[in-house]
Amino acid sequence: MSEPQLATSPRDPVVTGMGLLSQVGTGTAAHREVLKSGTQVPFSVYEPGVQCQTGCQLVGAYKDSLDPADLGLDRSEARFMGRMSLLAVRAAQIALEQSGLPTRDLAVVVGTGTGEIETHRDVVRRVERGGRVRVLPTTIPRIMASTVSANLATVLKTRGPSLSVTAACAGGGYNLAIAAAWIREGIVDHALVGGVEAEDVHFHLGFDSMRAYTRLDNHRPEWASRPYAADRAGFIFGEGAGILALESRESAERRGAEILGSIRGFGMSSDGSGEMVAPASEGAEMAMRRAFRHSGVPERAIGYINTHGTSTPLGDVSEVRAIRRVFDHGHVPYGSTKGYTGHTVSAAGALEAAFTFLMLREGWLSPSVNAEPLDPELTDYPPVLRPTGTDAEWALSNSFGFGGTNISLVLRRER
Repeated sequence: MSEPQLATSPRDPVVTGMGLLSQVGTGTAAHREVLKSGTQVPFSVYEPGVQCQTGCQLVGAYKDSLDPADLGLDRSEARFMGRMSLLAVRAAQIALEQSGLPTRDLAVVVGTGTGEIETHRDVVRRVERGGRVRVLPTTIPRIMASTVSANLATVLKTRGPSLSVTAACAGGGYNLAIAAAWIREGIVDHALVGGVEAEDVHFHLGFDSMRAYTRLDNHRPEWASRPYAADRAGFIFGEGAGILALESRESAERRGAEILGSIRGFGMSSDGSGEMVAPASEGAEMAMRRAFRHSGVPERAIGYINTHGTSTPLGDVSEVRAIRRVFDHGHVPYGSTKGYTGHTVSAAGALEAAFTFLMLREGWLSPSVNAEPLDPELTDYPPVLRPTGTDAEWALSNSFGFGGTNISLVLRRER
């Protein structure tokens, strides 16, 4: 593998803090332990799924406390928050504690797939009771699509710009790209960026109806999410939050902050196939090629790809076909971490970029858990199947979403 001699810049967007929440646990240490060893993580029974008799009755639930008092929130702050905003606050606290970033002019670019759906349900219940309907005065701030970024900006009392990008399962990656571009262009010096998703019966019923979820594995929850396996049958939804503290290299060096990695560039595309939910490998290929053009990093420098790999029969191999075409010089190590976390939707791009930074920095690659027996199409081009060491400097992190929206991030090791 050749290492490109690419100069650093004072405006490079670098990561100095990472707040990670998923069914695996809270923080970097909990995720490192599981991902590095390839340990199976059983999914939880989803009681609303049982009650609704859905095909899939599992979920990747975040189990640690999100009590507002435990998060240091007072009633005036917590009243605008549902579960997604609470997840975001917890992850942001972890990222900021590690980074030490000042918050006064911090940009906030954190999104989710929806607003707080439970608030919509509360309005519907009130309407169905009939008579004069009164809803909570906090309804609009809870249901608006930017509720997560708005709550973070309010709690942090920042004067920096704040917004939420919604791009289906690619949303977390798009948020990272936007914040990285702002920093490189000098629009902001530092940002809190990422994605978050919480369980909701609407998500569960909708994905189950589409048969996007596996229906075969309620009896074996530790095996339910298995990207690249021959018998994979769909994904499992996972709650999660991935929020990164991002700043310019000159800001980090001036503060004496530890740099955990950097975002060199990115590529974005839409499939252009006219299909809403069926993946097109041409769109994935285009995103990766555009990422190389934008970053200036050659394909041969890439030592690892954190794939979108959700455990769907079509999506997993579609992405690998694109990888084969882009990296036609030979096999590049790749793998999916969704076997551990489930599919965290808008959080996935940020969580998985953080996992990739962790691997590059510490010199190991996480195996694609539960992938064996492997899909026959992949036997000559397998994912990482065992805990593996690496000296890679460069990696890709891919995220793809409904509507054919794709993003590929070029990430760099910093030691």
